[in-house]
Amino acid sequence: MTLLLISLLLQPPSLECGLGDSITVDYDIPQGYRPLPLEAESSDFALLEQTGDSILIITLNLDTLQLPPMRAAGYDSSRTEFPPPVLVVGRTMPDTVWTVPVFSSPIAVDIPAGFPGDYLDRHAFWIKWSRAPGVWYLYAIAGFLVLAALFIWFLLRRRKRAGVKTDTDPMRHSGLSPEDEALKLLESREFAEGKWQEFYRLVDDMLRNTVSAGFGITNRALTWNQIRRRLSGMKGGSDFIERTRELTREIVLQRYADWGSSRDRARRFVKTLAAVRKEWHRR
Repeated sequence: MTLLLISLLLQPPSLECGLGDSITVDYDIPQGYRPLPLEAESSDFALLEQTGDSILIITLNLDTLQLPPMRAAGYDSSRTEFPPPVLVVGRTMPDTVWTVPVFSSPIAVDIPAGFPGDYLDRHAFWIKWSRAPGVWYLYAIAGFLVLAALFIWFLLRRRKRAGVKTDTDPMRHSGLSPEDEALKLLESREFAEGKWQEFYRLVDDMLRNTVSAGFGITNRALTWNQIRRRLSGMKGGSDFIERTRELTREIVLQRYADWGSSRDRARRFVKTLAAVRKEWHRR
């Protein structure tokens, strides 16, 4: 019982915040220990900075976040892990939306008076059934689908023989180099009007096109954490990860947390994108 009370007293209190908010989390490491840098990489939050035993993060998932423990070194060179507080990301909708109204009681049963035979005949719909309709339209639909499949196969085979390749990059035939295509973003309407979520969506698409062209990863549903895990086992993937780490972090903050930016900051990341495409984009 005593150990249970001590563990409850040492348990850090829970924190509450909203989705996309920045919040400072204190691990409350006691004196005599030196906090070590927190190694955390998760799609649930983005780590901005660490000061001692306090970290500044941005929440990216609507859930109860399980933060990693922080390691600290003592004077005797021993290392201890300190548990994080529980971080609860609140709802973005009021709880009243989920309230189910109570049905009225009692329920009225409108059964007409008389014997069952007096009203059951009105519901005998099967008496008026006629002959079942023919299924000729099913054969027509099947024939149309077969012809459509053959037509598509013929077009794909003809295109393959002609040497035409499918490309998901909308600027492939623009006549510009990959580097110039990235710098062309500085002349876009999104950059001029400061619409950073839409602007970094274009940056995200262009960087994914480079990953597809340079490393063959074409699945657009993958997160950047999943893409980095695949790149780590490829030739040149580690260098690409290091060159784009700050850029992908900025894309996540702008697209999913609406972090906000400036033209000077966006111009710097566009130059980084242009340098990456110049080195890794393969046409």
